[in-house]
Amino acid sequence: MSTALRVEGVSKQYRIYDRPSDRLLESLSRGRLKRHREFWALRDVSFEVERGTTVGIIGPNGCGKSTLLQIIAGTLDPTHGQVWREGRVAALLELGAGFNPEFTGLENVFMSAGLMGFSRHETEALLPSIERFAEIGDFIHQPVKTYSSGMYVRLAFAVAVSVDPELLLVDEALAVGDAIFQHRCMRRIREMQERGTTILFVSHDPAAIRHLCSRAILLNNGHLIADGKTVDVLNRYQRIIMAREENYESQYSHVETPQQQQSQIETKPLQYSYRHGDGSARVLSVDLLDAAHRPIEVVDSGETLHLLSRVLFLRDVDTPVFGFMIRNRHGINVFGNNTEQQEMLFGRLRYGEVVEVKFSFNCWLVPELYSITVAVHSIDGISYDWLDGALFFRVTSPIRMEGIANLNASIAVRKVHDSVPQTMHTVMS
Repeated sequence: MSTALRVEGVSKQYRIYDRPSDRLLESLSRGRLKRHREFWALRDVSFEVERGTTVGIIGPNGCGKSTLLQIIAGTLDPTHGQVWREGRVAALLELGAGFNPEFTGLENVFMSAGLMGFSRHETEALLPSIERFAEIGDFIHQPVKTYSSGMYVRLAFAVAVSVDPELLLVDEALAVGDAIFQHRCMRRIREMQERGTTILFVSHDPAAIRHLCSRAILLNNGHLIADGKTVDVLNRYQRIIMAREENYESQYSHVETPQQQQSQIETKPLQYSYRHGDGSARVLSVDLLDAAHRPIEVVDSGETLHLLSRVLFLRDVDTPVFGFMIRNRHGINVFGNNTEQQEMLFGRLRYGEVVEVKFSFNCWLVPELYSITVAVHSIDGISYDWLDGALFFRVTSPIRMEGIANLNASIAVRKVHDSVPQTMHTVMS
């Protein structure tokens, strides 16, 4: 398969000045006086994209995704390196880029198409399909500065997909707009994939990356740190995001007593947003595993999962209860279970004993980011050890759905023939 895009050693440096006057002083000194700090948005990024493939670019905020896409589109020059691309390029960059806010929507359509090499006659032929896809009505004759963000993206996306590019660059555009428009955009991207369009897709949405892209690239702090199968790259991205969240939460996590610190013998550091208990037991480790018992952080809705925890007992206790709770990003409890509810009653556990508990379940949840709370407590509800936010995972699905639970619904449709009596037609005519 031939190459549609090649990025070779691309780096981008910005100069940061504390005050506007510093820029002037440095300019007047002809470089002898340095008044700036250097910030490298990208560092030596290289990759190739084969024709007809869809590649996702993902990474935390500030990692250089948008800068890279602007360099590929040609709207920004790299400090070092070069980009080679073939064929017509259509770019749907971050909101606010590409359109002149003083021009009407129609004038911007002709300007954008002209920049891509279309004559006025060719653009007029495309105009009906652009207006139909954008669905902004008479606002197309109004200045773009009066548009809402949704209207802006509708028109920009309509232009980008209507010019039939060989290379389409999309930067977070689908994050704006209602569900119906997002669904329409996804359907159009699928159609372009079937026609062999090469697509570079930047998004923070792992579900969209997973189900649109056959390959993913992960950027972090301006460096390309992973390039490969979508699932593998997304798992690595999820670990970066969770590490950031855990570092933030650790500033507000529970401060342990000296007695708890002495009894802490975890095999690896546990992360949590809040921890409490009387110290009768200690959770040593918590792992979320897939059906093959491999650690997992990005999950397909309906996938079989295993939640594995190990607990050390620091006192003799009778009939301990082991449990977990899954919460969505709004803090709503979506599912929980424990050994008492499953009628698995333990006898007396003694000081120094370690118990491994595994919960297995089918994760029929809607696409969302979830946290897992794990706990061990007495049968009367007295907490021995309780960890909120011990794990985080994300559920994805190629099927759009609403709510909390995925009920795995099926649809049956049949056409019912007109059963209105002929006499009624006669009366109504």
